[in-house]
Amino acid sequence: MFDTFDLQSLFFGLLAGLGVALFIQIKSWVKLGSQKKEIKRLKSHLHDKMEIDAEAINNKKGEIERLKRENENLRVTNKALMNKPGRQEMMTYHAFQLAIDKLNSNMMGFGPAWQDAFKDAKEEVKSIEEGDQSFMKKVLPKGLFGGNTYELDEGE
Repeated sequence: MFDTFDLQSLFFGLLAGLGVALFIQIKSWVKLGSQKKEIKRLKSHLHDKMEIDAEAINNKKGEIERLKRENENLRVTNKALMNKPGRQEMMTYHAFQLAIDKLNSNMMGFGPAWQDAFKDAKEEVKSIEEGDQSFMKKVLPKGLFGGNTYELDEGE
């Protein structure tokens, strides 16, 4: 029924198939080992990235808390400065100044003259601040220390 040639060729065929299967199995083991190393490396990389992200998030949360505290402190300081004596008068002065500016821009004739006089007054105050003019001469009238504030005509 079977002769030796058929058994021998069957044996060699089986041996060749087992050899190929063993080669493929060894190749898959090597590939599996390299994949495990790659997975381990990627897990390590992911762990490092998550630690860095967690640290960055904690830093951001700390910074947000610090900015909230600073914002609250500034709000309280601003509220305290608004209640400072004289502040209400300054706000009223500012409102008056805005109203005057609006009126001057709408009125014919008086507005430009007022603006010119106001500009001259500002320049004078600036020159006093810079030390070009004496402050006392401008504040105190000429006749305060015994002199006349007006000059008499010779015929009177």
